[in-house]
Amino acid sequence: MRARTLPFVLLFLTVPALAQQPTMAGQPANKVWANREIRPEPPRQSDLQAARVNSIQHDAQELSVLQSALQAQLQLLQKGLLHRDLAENLKKAEKLAKKLRQEVAP
Repeated sequence: MRARTLPFVLLFLTVPALAQQPTMAGQPANKVWANREIRPEPPRQSDLQAARVNSIQHDAQELSVLQSALQAQLQLLQKGLLHRDLAENLKKAEKLAKKLRQEVAP
């Protein structure tokens, strides 16, 4: 009976000892992060400015597409046909133009 318990006792004693060994190639666990280079966070002001420019470009592109659709709808109106989305598209164009004016104005 003693011969069977001896390997289990040795196993239970060596497992915690192995768990306390250093984790990275001979370096203690607390020095693993000491060698990492810390980089400063990029300035957030430039991120905000880039997001604002992207928003302005997106709105301008949307307004351009809407204006070309409006031209086709207005040509139909000259022929006596009223497009069902004309009033809605005119309101959208007006809102986008107002939004762009406010964003671009200093």
